[in-house]
Parts: sequence; C-alpha cells; structure tokens
Amino acid sequence: MSTEKTRELKPQGDLIFALDIGTRTVVGIIGEYIDDKFYLQDYVSVPHTKRAMVDGQVEDIKQVAKIVMQAKTALEEKNGVKLTKVAIAAAGRALKTRQVTMDFDVSDKDTLTEDLVKSMEVETIQKAQAELDAANSDSRTLFYCVGHSIINYLLDDYKIISLEGHKGEKATIELVAAFLPSIVVEGLYSVMDICGLEVSSLTLEPIAAMNVIVPPEIRLINIALIDIGAGTSDIAIAKNGSVVAYAMATTAGDEITEEIIRTYLVDFNTAEMIKQSCSKGDKQIEYKDILGNEHTVPCEEVAEMMSPAVETLAETICSAIKDANGSSPAAVFLVGGGSLIEGLTELVADKLELDEKRVAIGGGDFLKNVDECGAKLGAEYVTPLGIAVTSMLEQGYDFSVITVNDSKVRVFDTKQLSVFEALTIAGYKSSEIMGRSGHSLTYTLNGQRKTIKGGAMVPAEVYVNDRPASIMTKVTQGDRIRITPAVSGQNAAAKLSDIINFGRFNEGKVHFCGEEYAIGLHALVNGEPKDPDYRIQPLDTIETSGIVTFGDLLRVIDAGYEGMEYRVGETFIDEDYALSDGDEITAYDSYGNVIGLTDAPVQPAQPAPAAPSAQQPTPEQLAFPTAAPEAASEPVAGNAIPFNGAGLSVEINGEPVILPPRNGDYILLDLLNSINIDPAVPNSEIILEINGQPANFSSYLANGDKAVIKVQERKDDTRTALPEERLSAK
Repeated sequence: MSTEKTRELKPQGDLIFALDIGTRTVVGIIGEYIDDKFYLQDYVSVPHTKRAMVDGQVEDIKQVAKIVMQAKTALEEKNGVKLTKVAIAAAGRALKTRQVTMDFDVSDKDTLTEDLVKSMEVETIQKAQAELDAANSDSRTLFYCVGHSIINYLLDDYKIISLEGHKGEKATIELVAAFLPSIVVEGLYSVMDICGLEVSSLTLEPIAAMNVIVPPEIRLINIALIDIGAGTSDIAIAKNGSVVAYAMATTAGDEITEEIIRTYLVDFNTAEMIKQSCSKGDKQIEYKDILGNEHTVPCEEVAEMMSPAVETLAETICSAIKDANGSSPAAVFLVGGGSLIEGLTELVADKLELDEKRVAIGGGDFLKNVDECGAKLGAEYVTPLGIAVTSMLEQGYDFSVITVNDSKVRVFDTKQLSVFEALTIAGYKSSEIMGRSGHSLTYTLNGQRKTIKGGAMVPAEVYVNDRPASIMTKVTQGDRIRITPAVSGQNAAAKLSDIINFGRFNEGKVHFCGEEYAIGLHALVNGEPKDPDYRIQPLDTIETSGIVTFGDLLRVIDAGYEGMEYRVGETFIDEDYALSDGDEITAYDSYGNVIGLTDAPVQPAQPAPAAPSAQQPTPEQLAFPTAAPEAASEPVAGNAIPFNGAGLSVEINGEPVILPPRNGDYILLDLLNSINIDPAVPNSEIILEINGQPANFSSYLANGDKAVIKVQERKDDTRTALPEERLSAK
C-alpha cells in the first residue's frame, strides 16, 4: 500500500479490532459496541503458511507477525481505517489457576463505588498472584494474570449480585484468576509490537468464548465450554451463576492432522485440507502426496482412519472437564475450528454420559449480545467475537508499556506503579535508583577512635514525561521515564601515610656512646609492623612507636638525664631534641668529662613502643593537618556524621543518623541513603513509621525523631483495611 493511500485512512476511533491468533489461522474482526451489543463490521481469516505456532504459543515471532500484518492490512484497505489498537487472547498452554477469597472492612464507607469495588478486585487478584508466586518459588518462570471471574460477592456474609451502591460492614470477594507463563504472553506482545499495534486488552480464549456463548444470565446451569483449536483445547466451567474454573489440554486438532500426514504421506497443509474436506461432508478427496503421486480417497475411509485420534481427543477433553467440574456437566458447548471434526460431539456426549442433544457446536445461532449484520459465522469465529466483547466488558488485561530510557518495559497493570517499582522491573538496582553514601572507615589510632566519612552520593535525576519527578511518582501506561542513575559515594579509604605524617620525623641512624641506633617513626597495626603504604581496614587498631626524640632514645636504652649533659657537636640537647640522621651524641658528667655511661651499660636496641610522656608525639602531631577532617572522637553508627549542632539528628531503624545542614525541611525520603533495603522481594511490602506512627516518604522529620523504613512479608490473611487506605498509610 502506498504512502499516499496510508495518509487517507481514517483513525480507528471507537472501532474495535480483535485478533484471534491461532495455531492454524489468524482471524481478525472489526466492529462497534453499542448499547451492550457488538455489531460486526468486517472479518478476515488468514492461514499460516508455516508452522509458526505450536500449541497456541508463538514460536516464530517474525512469521506470525507477517500473517497478522496480512490480516490487519486487508481490514484496513477494505474499510479505509488505520488500525492501531487491538484486543487479543491467549490459549491456555501451561495454564495455572488460583481461587482466592478476601474480606474488606467497609464500615466507614457511605456506599461502595465502582472504583472501590474494582480496587478490591485488584487486591484479591494480587493475593492470587502472590500465592502462585509462592507456590512456584523454586522456578524462575514468571506468570501473568490473563483473566479472572468473580465467583461470589458477599456483603456482611450474604451473597449479592453486585457490591456497587451498597453499604455494609464487610465486603467479601471470591474469584478465580487464570495465569500463563510470561513467554506465552510476551510472544503475543512481541508480534503486536512488530505490527505497530498497541494491545488494549488481553484475555484467555475460553473466557472470551464464554462471554458470547454462555453469558451471566444462563450461568446458573452447569455448562462446560471447550474452545478446540489446532494446538490446545481450552475449557471454562460455569455453574451457580458464575464461571468457577478454567482448564486446558494440549491435545487438539493438530493431533488428527499429524495422523493424516503419517498415513497419507502428505505435507501439513495438504493434511489440513483433507481434514477440512471431511468436516464439510465431501464424498471424495483428491490430493497429491510428497512423492508427487495423485490420489483419490473416499471421505468414509479418511474418517475411519482418523477415528482413533478423534477418540483420543474426546477422551482427553472429557477427562479435563471432569477434573475441573468434579463430575459431568449438564451441557457442553464446543467452539473453535476443532469442534467441526466429524463425530466429535457424539463421542463427547458418550464419554460424559450425556444425551447427544446436550452437546452442541456453538456457532452463530448461539451468539449472545452479538449482531453478525448478515454474516453467517461458524464456530471458528466465536472466540474472536468474544475477544472483542470481552475488551468492552473491562474484563481484559493490559500489560502497561512504560518507556524507561527508550526501552519498553511491560508490567502487570492491576496496581498503580511508582517510578521506583517501574525502574526495579526494568532491572535497575536500588543503588542506581537511590544511590548511597560511601561506607565510612573507622579505626583506632593510639587509643582514640577515628572515622573517615565515605564520599557523598550523586542522586539520580528522574523525569516522567519530561517533567522532574521523584522515585515515588506514580506512572501508568504510555508514560516515559528518563533516569540518569545515581552515583554512589566512594567508600572511605586511607593508607597509613594518609593519616600519619611519617615525613615529619627524621629517618636514619644516630650514634650514642659508641653504639648505633635506628631512628624514625613506625606503625604497628593490630600488633604487626606495617609500612606507610598499608591500606587501613575497618576497625584496625593502630599504634605508633619508634625513636624520634632524644628522650625516646634514653627510654629505649634505659638511661637517665638527671646529672648528665648531652651534646650534638657543641650544641646541648634535651629530651625534646628531634634526632636527625648522622647525629653523634656525646654524654658529659657534671664536671664536663666525657663519659660512656658505664653505670648503665648501653646495648643496641630496635625501636620499641614508647611509653606515654609529654614528649611522645600525640595523634594530632602524627597526623596531617588535612587528614580526616570529619573524623569523630566518639564511635558513630553506619554512615552517621558526628553531630556538631547543625543539620538534623534522628534515628533510622534504631541507628543514629545526622542529616547534613541545608535550607528547607527534611522528609522521610532523605533517610533512604542511610539504609539498605530490597523492595523487590516477592510478596513483601514497605513499612514506614515516624515515632511509632504510620508515615509516607513525604512525611516531615523533626530533630530527635525515630524513623522506621523496612521491608516485611506481606500478610495474606483477612484484610481489615481497604487498598487505598493501606497505600495512604505507606
């Protein structure tokens, strides 16, 4: 189609576009939903030319997208409309279901609004999701909810058709939710992305079919609906006014096709033609096998050959129905292309011990709330019509597409997401989202506790739709998040030479009374000598020792000063004299005679720890003037800054923290850099408190406040608060 012609196409507007992407064909329909009824405008069916779908799952994304584009383009050209939004459904491959019940305290509500009821349903679905995740904790498979059905609404323990508009003390929701592996759902979405289509609704195929064949008004009857496609047979069970169960079987029409392939030596497409000819009631079938030989075979012969495979299909379907329903139902509807297989309805009736009149093929004559507008559609069109209707009943799901730095992120759209949650799903680490200050380095120098603070972090810059935002800003489908990740501060690090001014004291050797002594400052770390390049480790105990003054030398050799005079050359020295390399020290008695200190023999000695004295260098003398300006004289906790009368002094999770001075108020969010939590833990929630009271990230802090920010396991028992109340309490 030319570019010129594309520009002439009208916008889709309120027109509904639904696709049923089956294993053998792609069916597309368009129409309008007016006054609770769907009016069909056009439809198209395009067969797959290759086996790109297996058991209802996309296996060759590009090939499936090619067929979808053909269906989309055909409808666009014929109807003069540009299709941009689509409703789709997934087959039940690897289907899992969860039936859950939740209670809600509604005593303080005047009436239950539509939004409130929907919020409670979402909360109940999330409980089902949490239970499923817990049951599959050993598996890395991610499951998406693709549909749910309300089994019961109760108000003050009484069953009620609808909660909306009522008032009571307790509301109860019981529902069944259906889940599929992410690979099934993501395959469908990838096809839609290639075709330039935005998914407006996703549902499960039997849910879609149920909505147009077995609407709520006839669900008091115990009815089983089976959507038999080429790859899967999907089942929904209704009774007592609700849809109560979903199930599936991977046995479907393709098993019969494969039997034809093996028997008649034909390719897949020829086998499909033979099978469909039998369903149409043809007398004879002409075909060519893979060797080029032409054949003519009676349909009766083909039907007899297929009989064991059809028997197996019926047995598998009926077994799944009994497992889901607990027994045989009162009636059965068969829909989908596989329902047209010759003799299948009779076999299903026999195996369920039902009258044959209670098993029907659900074609156009059985459609409810659908106007075919003159078209006579068969059972293979029930599901795509149901997909369209389901999208308007707000029972379909949308996996919100949020853009994070030009990459699409798809998330389960049953709750409001914050920027923080969206970034976590996108794979960002908490350190990239919130950043954190570098770890402090704490050590002891000559008995005094010292702390060097870690480097300050550079906070992340976050924008939502090009406007500045915080990590708690709410986002929804279509939003664009742009983030410049936070840069965490460098962990504090230092060498001995960074905290001890070794160069301030001379190194070398001196001579005294005929003996040679090494002079200079030395450091012991945890009792072991270390050189100046040693990197200090947390909680190291550092002691300085050595001979740096004449007094140090006298103590080392155990010699006295009283009654003696000492000179270096002609210069008299005292105990504070700083020794230099090459010094020759001479001792004199009170009469000026040179002596050798024979009363106290001098032995060569290695440097040893000096006893405390007024002459011993203090830690301040040892250190560089600029070393560790933030060092604390008292122990500090975590990354805390010693309080000096400025900033804000609070506790976070029981640990003291000093927030640096600034203009403006402090809020709870400012404390995130002082803790380490993982909000992405499954089935968990964030607890926020100030002075024992519930708080949120924007709550103000005051000097002396005691704050709590922690992640704890979400409790799945009976709720006593409504979803929006729990969110506001956070």
